[in-house]
Amino acid sequence: MLELWRLLGRPAKGRLMLALILSAAAGASGVILLGLSGWFLTAAALAGLSGGGHAFNHLYPSAGVRASAFARVLARYGEQLVGHDATLGLSARLRPQLFAAAARSRRGFAPMAAADLSAITDDVDATEAGFLRVISPLFAIAASAAVALGFAFAADLLGGLVALCAVLFAGGVLPWRMVRANRADTAVSAGLLRSAREETARLVENVVELDTLDAVGPAAGRARDRLEAALAADARNEIRFQRASVLTGFAGALAALFLIWRGVIGQADMALSVAAALAVIAALDAAASMVSVLSSASDSEQAASRLAGRIAQPDADWNPPAEDAEPLAGVFPVVAENLMVAPAAGADPIGPLCFRIEAGDLVQLVGRSGSGKTTLAETLMRLQPMSGGQLTYRGVPAGRIRMANILEHVAYTPQLPAFLPGRLIDQLRLANPLAGDQEIARALKTACAEDFVNAAPGGLETVFAEGDYPFSGGELRRLAIARALIADPRLLILDEPLAGLDTELADKLAGNLERWAAGKGRSLLVIVHAIEPRFRSTTATIELPCVPVR
Repeated sequence: MLELWRLLGRPAKGRLMLALILSAAAGASGVILLGLSGWFLTAAALAGLSGGGHAFNHLYPSAGVRASAFARVLARYGEQLVGHDATLGLSARLRPQLFAAAARSRRGFAPMAAADLSAITDDVDATEAGFLRVISPLFAIAASAAVALGFAFAADLLGGLVALCAVLFAGGVLPWRMVRANRADTAVSAGLLRSAREETARLVENVVELDTLDAVGPAAGRARDRLEAALAADARNEIRFQRASVLTGFAGALAALFLIWRGVIGQADMALSVAAALAVIAALDAAASMVSVLSSASDSEQAASRLAGRIAQPDADWNPPAEDAEPLAGVFPVVAENLMVAPAAGADPIGPLCFRIEAGDLVQLVGRSGSGKTTLAETLMRLQPMSGGQLTYRGVPAGRIRMANILEHVAYTPQLPAFLPGRLIDQLRLANPLAGDQEIARALKTACAEDFVNAAPGGLETVFAEGDYPFSGGELRRLAIARALIADPRLLILDEPLAGLDTELADKLAGNLERWAAGKGRSLLVIVHAIEPRFRSTTATIELPCVPVR
């Protein structure tokens, strides 16, 4: 976990340290409270029995009991508040870097597989829990044990040694042996849980297709069976944890009885012996969770190691290192000479392709479904490697340009655009967070989205819910075009922008896009199944498929 934390730049360092201090304070205060209460009651009782009750000063111990109680509550709530805040800070740094690393190494626009996403989710959860369930409890347990041993040795040297043995057994030897013995079962349980989550993710991801095949029931049954197997494995592990807790409690009881016996026979101060006995019981009660803590520590460490590997994975091999890359101030002309493209590693390349895109051009990329149009668009955006030939931007070979540099000048709108939960205005400003109201209004007008946005009850404040979009598919496509326009790209790639529109609206949108591209040295690359006559200023066409090269 420390390696991952350092890799992320040590986020929330001060808050983490404060949370650990508060956790230790909460553990120590709880033991002090119980031990001091035991000493106070026993000492008061002994004073009363000896006839000296009137001389017993109860004010100081009473104040100590109240102070330790108040300190425990304050430290516990403070640790939860600061600890959760620090964990959220870690999460805020971790998650974006994970997905950024995945995006840098993935080909094209292919979404992350459900199984991969499920594995990342599991590892992130385990890593975030590492602080709250491992590091923080360890500090609390260690502080509790230290205070309890302080009471025990203050009461009696021999009793302190017995208490030390009990603490070492219950807080060290027993948890360590049990974790080693249960390591295989824990790995099986984790594997079953991961498999269950992957199966559930696939079910949710493909529920529409499964429903059309009347296969939701069997798929749901498989997911349920795996979840039940995972829960059964967890239940078996929980039984072992309960047995460890019983043994820990037994060790604490024996140590406490020994301390009290030493006080009874006069070998130790009776009041201190009772205080030590109660303190040891409290400390070992906290130590009963050590099996669970050590088990979680192993899971968290392995998860953090996997996440660190994901973050540290190299960029796509066609993306040159930043120190070797050549900066690019523009993209035109884009020139392809005998360019070969392929949708996946090992797939037959398509080509050769030869074309040139200058500023002000309107190029139609024509081909049937599956001919490689999207692959070519992804290659032009540097999201796919070339399989052969040459591709240059402003005379610079593609292999010497970082993909992020190309994406500064190129925007793309798919047929099925994605939107995040939140307000429409925020969706649009994803392309340019600094976009003003006039820029947004101008983009909506160019994309023929102005009227239906203004007619919506919320206007630009309309809220997108998870998986529940407030506009039709055609309207969403035009909103995606508006969002791309707000980015003010030099080259705008549009995938079937006029699909599903009536004649009048299609003519209007085509004309608006042509006028947009006519200014400021911009170009349009329009992906279509057949040549679209509405784009009257078309300067060139690229026709696919080319014959695959084998």
